[in-house]
Amino acid sequence: MKKMRVVSITCAVVFLSLNSAYAQMPQCEGKESLEKPGRRILQQLNLTEQQQKKLEENQVAQRQKMKESISEMKEAQAKLQEAIKEPKSTRAGVEPIIKEIKKLQAEMIDNRTDGIFAVKKILTPEQFAKFQQTIEKRKEGMKERFRNWWRRRGK
Repeated sequence: MKKMRVVSITCAVVFLSLNSAYAQMPQCEGKESLEKPGRRILQQLNLTEQQQKKLEENQVAQRQKMKESISEMKEAQAKLQEAIKEPKSTRAGVEPIIKEIKKLQAEMIDNRTDGIFAVKKILTPEQFAKFQQTIEKRKEGMKERFRNWWRRRGK
């Protein structure tokens, strides 16, 4: 059960980071414009209007798929929790629900990968390389902010 929870949490974190493929968080903690957090990265990539439009369409489609997947995952996890609480529940009895959760996780991974390749199709190779660098910098920045938060929290 503990493994399942770790896998579920890990998958949720990975899939929720999908937005990082489209948006860059502000570097400071102040109240910068959060309405369109992806504007900065779009400006850095010098996208054409057509590319911007395709990226926005892709982002909307990916967000919708992700919302649906997360909703389905929550329902399946709730079913699993209820089934486990039953006094007469067995591993064999909850196996179909576990298979459903695994299937949903696989679909989420496929959707995320499809989204990344869709972005790769829209951008030029140079833009995609710069995009990847920006995403890596953002990840490192997030790790550092978390480390700093954790250190401050421990004091």
